[in-house]
Amino acid sequence: MKSELLSIDNIFEEVRDRVVYVKFKHLRLSEDKPKLNLYLRRNILEYGLKEPIYIQSTLKVSDGYNRLMCLKDIITDIDEVKIPCIMTSYTTTTDIKKREKEFYKMDIDKFRGGRAIPDLQVKKFWENINTNEIGDVLINNTNTAEIFLDTFHEWIQSSKLNNIKGLLNYRTFIAGTSQGFDSFWMRHHNRRFRCFEGEFFYHKANWKKFHNWCYLDYEAIRKGDAVIISLPFSDYCTEHPRMKEVLYNCEEVGAPVLIDCAYYGIASGVDFDFSNYSCVEDIVFSLSKGFYQANKLRAGIRYSRYFRDDNIDIMNEWNQLNHLGAYLGTKLLNEFSSDYTFNKFRKRQEEYCKLHNLKPTDCVPFAFSSDGQYNDLNRGTDVNRLCIADQIGDKV
Repeated sequence: MKSELLSIDNIFEEVRDRVVYVKFKHLRLSEDKPKLNLYLRRNILEYGLKEPIYIQSTLKVSDGYNRLMCLKDIITDIDEVKIPCIMTSYTTTTDIKKREKEFYKMDIDKFRGGRAIPDLQVKKFWENINTNEIGDVLINNTNTAEIFLDTFHEWIQSSKLNNIKGLLNYRTFIAGTSQGFDSFWMRHHNRRFRCFEGEFFYHKANWKKFHNWCYLDYEAIRKGDAVIISLPFSDYCTEHPRMKEVLYNCEEVGAPVLIDCAYYGIASGVDFDFSNYSCVEDIVFSLSKGFYQANKLRAGIRYSRYFRDDNIDIMNEWNQLNHLGAYLGTKLLNEFSSDYTFNKFRKRQEEYCKLHNLKPTDCVPFAFSSDGQYNDLNRGTDVNRLCIADQIGDKV
């Protein structure tokens, strides 16, 4: 009997011609019983067995005991199952470790970053866009941004999973949250910028080249600082446990704050009232993480306290903005509710996490590892966050 997980097609190509199949019950295992390797178990479930079991002529296992223990945990009644093996008088682990290292990098990289979940319904929505409407937007329509801003505001407020109060009064169209960040930096270029470890990498990538900055984790807020915090927080996928403390300190010293709500459309459990904090200058939202391929629209909303006459306000006032992004973004928001993505994929997220011993987060494309797995994905906090969007999404 064979298992699909043990197909020759799964084995590393360079060693396939040496593989022989031996029933599990005939293999001679050591008496040691190491802890089950959960990372290896997930890889076998997802890719099948990549590295065969190395055995001596006596059928004693010389390399692959951990792989066999994972197979035993996965496959019921494994005794009669034929296991791919390589018979050798000695085992050279150099090539094995090289393949493991290369495979590990390929595997771990797919969990990095953050992206929208592949979604066939959203893909179908894009495919059914009437191209004649696009021409009309470019030639005739001039209020696409105003309609988008009104629609996005209502969409944010309509969530049954999240509750945000105190959004600021002055609304403008932005080319994604990143344009809101850029404007905040320009406005406060003489200040020291602050964020938590585990925050969106875009900030550090720019600050380290052009600005004075320091993580909030290591120094107290002081006069002359400017702060960016994501809600939900980028690494924790929920409110940062120190967020209210930091906002209180910003109130005390007069440090301006930008709140990044890019994950709002994939979240549950956000409950916050911004009216309690006069230090908050800008609150930004976008569509990129919530909907498949919506990152190409570069469409978002900035809430500010008043007209700032900065680059964003000027371009909005002149109507020099991404009208196509605004128009298509409005259609997208009218088609899908603010809770759509979370509700559609929550069960898949939970099932995937249960299968692979991960913990589902409050942002549906993400999971936390457990038992010290995936340390290479650590971003400076006490969690290792994985993006599982592609694993739980539709086949598009």
